[in-house]
Amino acid sequence: MPISVFRGLGSLLNRRIAREKLNVARCIVGSKHRLATVAKESSAPVVSVASEAVKAKFPVGATFSGFRVKEVQDISELYLTAVRLEHISTGADYLHIARDDPTNTFCVGFRTTPMDSTGVPHILEHTVLCGSKKYPCSDPFMKMLNRSLSTFMNAMTGSDFTIYPFSTQHPVDFRNLMSVYLDAVFHPNLNELDFFQEGWRLEHEDVNDKSSPLVFKGVVFNEMKGVFADSQQLFSQKLQNGVLPSHTYGVVYGGDPLCIPELTWDHLRHFHAYHYHPSNARFYTYGDMPLEDHLSFIDENYLSKFTKIDPSTAVPEEPSWVKPREAHIDCGKDPMASPDAQNSIAVSYKLINVINNFENFVLEILGQLLMSGPNAPFYESLLEPQLGSSFSPSSGYDGHTRNTTFTVGLQGVKDADLDKVKAAIENTFERLSETGFPKERIEAVLHSIELSIKHEKSSFGLGLAMSLAPIWNLDSDPVDALKINRNIAQFRECMENNPNFLQEKIKKYFINNTHRYTLTMSPHDNYEVDLQEKENQLLVNKVSSLTEEDKLRIWELGQTLRQKQEDKQDISCLPTLQVSDISRDIIPTLVTDISLIGVPVQVSDQPTNGITYFNAVLDTQYIPEHLQPLVPVLCGVLTRMGAGHLDFRLFDQEVELKTGGLNVNTVITPHPIEGSKYEQGIQISSHCLNHKLQDMFDLWALIFNELRLDDLQRFGTLVKMIATNQANSLVFHGHRYAMTASASTTNPVSALTEKWSGLTSLCYMKELSEMNDLGPVLEQLRELARLLLSKECMRVAINSTPEHHDEVLKSFEGFLNQLGGTPKAQSPFAVVSSDFTPHTCRNHQVFPFPINFASKSYAGVCYAHPDAGALRLLARLMFKFLHKEIREKGGAYGGGAASTPGGAYSFYSYRDPNSTKTLASFDAAIEWVLSGSFNETDVSEAKLGVFQSVDAPVSPGSKGSRRFLSHISDELFTDHRRTILDVQPQDLIRVARTYLRDASVEGGCLIGPKNEDLENDPFWSTVYN
Repeated sequence: MPISVFRGLGSLLNRRIAREKLNVARCIVGSKHRLATVAKESSAPVVSVASEAVKAKFPVGATFSGFRVKEVQDISELYLTAVRLEHISTGADYLHIARDDPTNTFCVGFRTTPMDSTGVPHILEHTVLCGSKKYPCSDPFMKMLNRSLSTFMNAMTGSDFTIYPFSTQHPVDFRNLMSVYLDAVFHPNLNELDFFQEGWRLEHEDVNDKSSPLVFKGVVFNEMKGVFADSQQLFSQKLQNGVLPSHTYGVVYGGDPLCIPELTWDHLRHFHAYHYHPSNARFYTYGDMPLEDHLSFIDENYLSKFTKIDPSTAVPEEPSWVKPREAHIDCGKDPMASPDAQNSIAVSYKLINVINNFENFVLEILGQLLMSGPNAPFYESLLEPQLGSSFSPSSGYDGHTRNTTFTVGLQGVKDADLDKVKAAIENTFERLSETGFPKERIEAVLHSIELSIKHEKSSFGLGLAMSLAPIWNLDSDPVDALKINRNIAQFRECMENNPNFLQEKIKKYFINNTHRYTLTMSPHDNYEVDLQEKENQLLVNKVSSLTEEDKLRIWELGQTLRQKQEDKQDISCLPTLQVSDISRDIIPTLVTDISLIGVPVQVSDQPTNGITYFNAVLDTQYIPEHLQPLVPVLCGVLTRMGAGHLDFRLFDQEVELKTGGLNVNTVITPHPIEGSKYEQGIQISSHCLNHKLQDMFDLWALIFNELRLDDLQRFGTLVKMIATNQANSLVFHGHRYAMTASASTTNPVSALTEKWSGLTSLCYMKELSEMNDLGPVLEQLRELARLLLSKECMRVAINSTPEHHDEVLKSFEGFLNQLGGTPKAQSPFAVVSSDFTPHTCRNHQVFPFPINFASKSYAGVCYAHPDAGALRLLARLMFKFLHKEIREKGGAYGGGAASTPGGAYSFYSYRDPNSTKTLASFDAAIEWVLSGSFNETDVSEAKLGVFQSVDAPVSPGSKGSRRFLSHISDELFTDHRRTILDVQPQDLIRVARTYLRDASVEGGCLIGPKNEDLENDPFWSTVYN
């Protein structure tokens, strides 16, 4: 069973989610100006009932609502019962996971196997959500975002599958969403206009001007241009195409922008008829809701209307090669990377059929041993000699295709080092085939699996759905894949019986494997120009083949589509929750404040399944100004340089053996009440099994007391890795960088955020990565560490089980006794410097991207401000307008607004073909609100949308984090929720006028290609990167 089932998607798997008995009333009273509260709560879990109920009602062989029970299995390590069923008349596969978790999840998935690069499964995923038989209004999926209290709603396409998952805690909401999802996939309208909007179309550049030129438009068309603007995304796609070329993996499933215009509406509908059929479907439900209700609804309303077919979607195994293959591709230059080190190289190996769960479990362990952390052989042979700046994102084991693969990839490679990389890869495998791996390394990987099973996240069911979907889709047994303890036991037995077990795997799958594909990628001076010329030529070919009748139809369709986008939609057919379904009160969280040796500690007893969670914030407000830019750098290297008697390799091994990782990041938090104050610091956090608590604190003590900031080569390696990873994030998270930049001149919290995690930080890391001598920087880091690493300005939060309460505090007190410094009895909040003055600034950051990321920002208000709720609601309300203007009309992948209490109110767009047009749409959204072009229903829907995040579930290990990290007490939280619930339409108009239209300060940022309009605009400055 692949480990990714337990570690994929940010380790979304977790232990049994226990409900909590509360001995407090479901209401909060008290002053909203208190920053702390202590509520009473019992951490004792309720006796599990979901598993017992499903086993009693669904024995193997029983039939219910057209389904036959095939298998019922208890998975004790995950505190769940898995029930496998088959729909008798269609053959649809069904997996139900019964677990005492109120956050219930649904997912329906299909094996989608395109044989060309037109992006048909991706465009189909978009188009089925644009209206269906029962819900014929335009885009019911997007509209349900504001008619639900879901904790997750989305749809996604993979190389050979498409899934539609959602999760919610509300039973009525679950039924509503399941109805919308199922009607969308089985009875979609698939209108031609929706295909044109979501996929691609020829349309006049100015839709209202018949004389303007015809151009390509479409949401997916623009999205994929944005995807492949990231050279590493391009590299990963071409690597999969090359190593598994014979069937569906040999094409671009998301769509190649140069191939997307070959897709026709008829082909889309034909693809749907065979792929989106119950005979090709896999249903998944999870949680504590009754299985019988799900089955009867699905059969009665959908599956009973179908008969079994052969969808012919099987994915064959890739034929093995008799000799290795190689290829080379070009890419664009990366302005954020070192000019002389922009090559990428990867060697990818075809492994085995994904249905072999145990063998793939072994291979993923092997992949972790080979690639993960500084003790990994490829880390030592490729990164430490600085043959490249970082592993490529495609590196490691991949268990999501018919034949699993393993890749060793490196980016940031110099021309002269490409052959050295190839040789190093071969030599590393040869060496390992003889020496194997240290026992401690193997135990560290197994420990991380054990801890990942127990470590709880609030989205267990959703993570399970997404992790199982790729292997279940290819007929691997999803229930068998959950038996992690059995696989670990079998692995240990294999290692005990055969000491050369892993060495033999290395020889079989790597040294003697002729199905090996080597891909190199290098920047080309005219890459973007050549790519645009190819698109232009494709456009010329399309346009030149048009008849006058064709051109007239294009004009008419453009007018019809625009009218459709403008028409007011009747959405009364859509189900919805009501604002009255949202409680005005909260369930408070038990927290206790104590002081240990003068250090303030927040303690919360929770059902954490034998794990202790540790968080601390170290105040940086007194750090000298010249060291402030290095705070994020210290966060990046603090746990990766070694400490005391342990060099960085040994230290990392101890971390893997004893903890779930030692994490460090910056924290910038506005005061929830006083707008002139904020907290700045670094957050350190970790978790471990309770019996390894002392080991975890000993590791932190080594870092605080004996941090080894003396290895210049190691520091240089880390700097290059951090700089590369940040540069890679720019095209993927461009909207976040644009929002951070635009907000930075509107308020001091956003200004510091930009310095520490925005474009300024990205450019600073690039500068460091290109330095020939990092010695002076390392000396400054030592100075910063001496000032920061003590208990002088520390505050702490600890979550653990009640029975370990005293033991945890005793161990933590021992840890504090080892640290230097005398705790200061002072506020963690700094006062805004008089040096900062809010001012208007608009920057166009020029990067060689074919798409834009736009943002405009205004100063917001603090969390407890009476208008904070209205501004938060206003951002959600504006989504209705912005989605239509930016996505439906404009063709961007996304756009919206966000209000951050204590920070800024920001507009944004993502993977946007437009620039100034989108900036104008931001202004138009304000006028839309001021004109009162919304109604009470819109306001109610916006409230439901806001509360999806406000009341998002919190795992036991994170309970109390809002209070600890954001200084928001339960009283403040309750008051904030009520301000949102009580907002009236006139409040939205008032805050839109006060804080947006009449604002004296405005920030703007556009990240994207050259733009003549902005270059000639005196109110904008252009920065070439």
